[in-house]
Amino acid sequence: MTFRRDGELRHWRNNPVKKIAILKKLIVDDTNIKNFEIRQYTHNCSLQRDHTIYTIYLETDNNKIETKYNQGIQTNNNKNSIENIALCITNLNGVYSTINRLLIEINKLGRI
Repeated sequence: MTFRRDGELRHWRNNPVKKIAILKKLIVDDTNIKNFEIRQYTHNCSLQRDHTIYTIYLETDNNKIETKYNQGIQTNNNKNSIENIALCITNLNGVYSTINRLLIEINKLGRI
């Protein structure tokens, strides 16, 4: 199984502090989707307050991919909370269009 992770995510090496599963066990375009989720990573740098990155993660039978979705400073207003991002994907962006975007990225590698 191959795992493609966005190069910008090297800064966030720890496990996600929070995950929200959007879909599990689904077939899209003859591809078995095992897991599709939003992940939240938080990091404290010496020069900044805690900053957070949100990623989208997709796992198929043969591949995994994780890519940056949104990044920002951790604030108290929860405007960029993982729950709001999950709602945005499910209500506005569309789950299938996001999954298709990730499948295209996997296909570029010729590994699906």
